[in-house]
Amino acid sequence: MLKRIILSATIIATICNIIIPSSVNAVSTETAVRNIIDEQQTRKDTTIESPDLIPINENIINLDDNIIKIMIDPGHFDHYNRSPVYSPYWESIMTWKLSNYLREELQALGVHADLTKDSLEEDPSLNDRGFSSKGYDFFISMHSNAGAYESMDQPLAFVYQQLSWTTIDDTSAELGRLLAEKVSEVMQTNQKGGIARRQGTGDWDRNGFMDDEWYSVLFGARYVGTPGILMEHSFHTNYRATLWLYNDDNLKRLAKEEAEVIYEYFSSIKPQQYIVGDVNNDGLIDSVDATQILVYYAELSAGGDSTFNERQKAVSDINSDGFIDSVDSAVILSFYSYLSTGGTETDIKNWFINN
Repeated sequence: MLKRIILSATIIATICNIIIPSSVNAVSTETAVRNIIDEQQTRKDTTIESPDLIPINENIINLDDNIIKIMIDPGHFDHYNRSPVYSPYWESIMTWKLSNYLREELQALGVHADLTKDSLEEDPSLNDRGFSSKGYDFFISMHSNAGAYESMDQPLAFVYQQLSWTTIDDTSAELGRLLAEKVSEVMQTNQKGGIARRQGTGDWDRNGFMDDEWYSVLFGARYVGTPGILMEHSFHTNYRATLWLYNDDNLKRLAKEEAEVIYEYFSSIKPQQYIVGDVNNDGLIDSVDATQILVYYAELSAGGDSTFNERQKAVSDINSDGFIDSVDSAVILSFYSYLSTGGTETDIKNWFINN
């Protein structure tokens, strides 16, 4: 996440105490961060009230507790943090695109996902971005990093301090590590993804301990009890990584993979209920679902890659033969016809077995 690029290596070494850490290469352990060009994200003038007084987003107030709820924060706003190695790239534009793609992929999995803002130009305060995650299962702030050396390309998840009085730090570290490693795998970075922690300099939550988060977005999310991370998607001071992140198709693939990681993590904690046959997750079983299965089957038959996520695969094998094919599509069409003519059985599996 580019805050300031300082061209003089002498000035960098003096001001930032930047070194080349021996632990940064291809490790999945917690990473030293002194080699990252960064300034503390200034806390804007936001009144820090009691967590109990911070409202819950109305989008989730009446949601079932078993529904996975994710708050996504597109880092920065407008045209912010231009890459010094590839001028068309702006961090803020990348994070806005990637956040929207991630929301779409999570929604396709049956997850409720919201953004901290409604447009690229909008710039909520950093605290408020974190506060908006109250009541959600997870908060993820999307970024790309900046370093003093162009060779640096490690995806980093900044996670919560290790805390003895809560378990949200465990979720932060566990899922942060999984996501950082997945980003590294998808982007094929030279340096393996890892996690890092940065401790703040003040007692912003007034708990009597100097244990706050360096990044205000993480402070805000932790303050309202939401596990969270700030995810640095490699470095936009690395030419190869920047070109990769500039490509929309790459961002869509990355969003799909990140959504799968998040979904798999939380579905093991919150068992999800599926409607078998509802491929597009609109609450109905109809010809649209049958068509999607046919398209999927045709793509695989032609040697293409699977386009279904894990939820779609789970609801598409109607006859339980281990395959998703034209037979399943035909069963859905028959069941749709049955329902359209007044049929009362709502479980397609039971209907299939009895017919």
